[in-house]
Amino acid sequence: MPKIKDIPKIDRPRERFLQKGPDALSKSDLLAILLGSGIKGKNVRQLSENIIKKFGKNFLNITVNNLLEVSGIGQVKALQIASAISLVKRFYDENKTNEIVIKNSQDVLSLTYDLRDK
Repeated sequence: MPKIKDIPKIDRPRERFLQKGPDALSKSDLLAILLGSGIKGKNVRQLSENIIKKFGKNFLNITVNNLLEVSGIGQVKALQIASAISLVKRFYDENKTNEIVIKNSQDVLSLTYDLRDK
């Protein structure tokens, strides 16, 4: 795979994000932006694709030690990824506590009970 600088600007993850937004990018392209650079012999897209393939659906549960097992991922890149995952989880957990979950008719009754006399 060519170096990122050899790829046309419109096809580079950062430029595509700026022009088309995050929904226009694949998971590996978004991860490539987070990583910033590749290593000798692997551009950042290849590196991010390797990580996505290796962890797949378990991506949100990976640890720094898991990431260090990936060729080309050192401590700094592992910390960048793990920190981003932790940040997303915290925001998700904060928002989740404000949600009302309705599982059955009893839940509906308890939520609407105060409205019965209005």
